[in-house]
Amino acid sequence: MNFIEKLNRFVGLYLTAFGTTIKGGAWLPFLIYTGLQMSALIFVVNYTNPFIYPLLSPLIVLIAGENASLFDHYPTLYLLLPFVYQWFKIAIGIIFEGLAAGLTIVLILRILAPTQHAGLKLAAAYKKWPQLLLVWTIITAILWSIDTYLPPIFAEQLADAPRRQMAFNIILRLLTVGIYSILMYAIPALIVRNAGFLKSFRISIKLFIKYPIFSFFLAFIPILMTLPASYGAANADIIVQKFSPELVFYIIFAGLFVEFIANYLLMATLVKFMVDETE
Repeated sequence: MNFIEKLNRFVGLYLTAFGTTIKGGAWLPFLIYTGLQMSALIFVVNYTNPFIYPLLSPLIVLIAGENASLFDHYPTLYLLLPFVYQWFKIAIGIIFEGLAAGLTIVLILRILAPTQHAGLKLAAAYKKWPQLLLVWTIITAILWSIDTYLPPIFAEQLADAPRRQMAFNIILRLLTVGIYSILMYAIPALIVRNAGFLKSFRISIKLFIKYPIFSFFLAFIPILMTLPASYGAANADIIVQKFSPELVFYIIFAGLFVEFIANYLLMATLVKFMVDETE
């Protein structure tokens, strides 16, 4: 397959993904999942509410440690919000994101290949929930470990060097995309190929080896969509100091909606790609 053919296939996958948005409500599971994330964010940002404080206080102490008392005050609540909320987001993601993806895959398969998958029920995703949860947990843990443990290793070399920091952040992001592109087929493989836990990863790795650059850019586009909100949340201190502290909340909230779109488009392209490869 030459460059033009790969480009045409790449564009075709996204056109197909966009086309599925108007058929069958295949995006609904991810929308419900995003609504759950947004509800958690609203719950957390209202931490000082007398009805919410007793419920969240032990968790905030566990997450923020000695900085937990700062979460009681304005505007430091918004300064810590991205850090605190990410743990709620990770917990919700581990439990529900795999299931949301599985349900979405079933609905997309009904649209893309109605004849072959006419009898496929949503129950198929629920039956795979433990495997979906386990696969998604492993992928999340790997990506989280890269983002968490690599920066401290190079902290001394990056100190007081803005250009190095910028270059390192770009390399770190590209590394994250690269690792994800190796593993991203595992979730759809559980449903599309009816694979087991280990086989889903083998399928994902084989597809990446067969299409490494193609897979990288397939993962890169949706992740690129989420970068502005991620960058804003990562610089909450600047936003709090120079703009309105509440803007941190709105950036995270808007980022969740962008993630909803990115997650659906990525899953739709992966399912279409795997259906084509199966045929």
